[in-house]
Amino acid sequence: MKKVLLAEDHSIVIKGLKLTFETEFPGYALDIVKTSVDLMKALKATQYPMAIIDLQLEDGDTLHLITDVICLYPELRVLVFSGNPEALYAQKLYNAGVRGYLNKQSPDEEVVEAIRLILSGKIYLSENFKNIITSRKYGGTTDNPFEKLSGRETEVLHLLISGKRPSEICQELNLSASTVATYKMKIFNKLNVKNVIELTQLTSNFR
Repeated sequence: MKKVLLAEDHSIVIKGLKLTFETEFPGYALDIVKTSVDLMKALKATQYPMAIIDLQLEDGDTLHLITDVICLYPELRVLVFSGNPEALYAQKLYNAGVRGYLNKQSPDEEVVEAIRLILSGKIYLSENFKNIITSRKYGGTTDNPFEKLSGRETEVLHLLISGKRPSEICQELNLSASTVATYKMKIFNKLNVKNVIELTQLTSNFR
């Protein structure tokens, strides 16, 4: 039986995806990890056709790790399955090489469709993301302020709205305190917010 790796630390999500695979993908079994450390160990030990990864695990953020995973395992098809807003992260993650970005609030049939497409070697795009791409193609605007942010700024933003202190961000991203402060200032300026509370409120409008 083929295996798919699930990196997820919420029991209700794990149970739901287990049931999905049992009913919709009987030829596959799930290997489950709950930390970034165990994610990397599993990928090193087993060749998976697909990995479903949350952006937040027990030992912290995985946003900065996903690019490394794709570089190390280019044949791995990655589906990001997250409660975080698609508008914040999807474009940069697709650019990094993920095969799909799926919100945890998506209906069951959409979850099944995304997994089926990616297992077959295709890319999953939500209807909302397709509309964004179409708008860009024909010169329209998406009204998405987060597109102004660089990849590293997006990582810092993600940690800020996750409640991380600057010292924790320094440690997770291996950056100096002054560099994190600079990124924070750039984020606030580009998004026209004054503090983390306003930043969190802005991101909540895109859920």
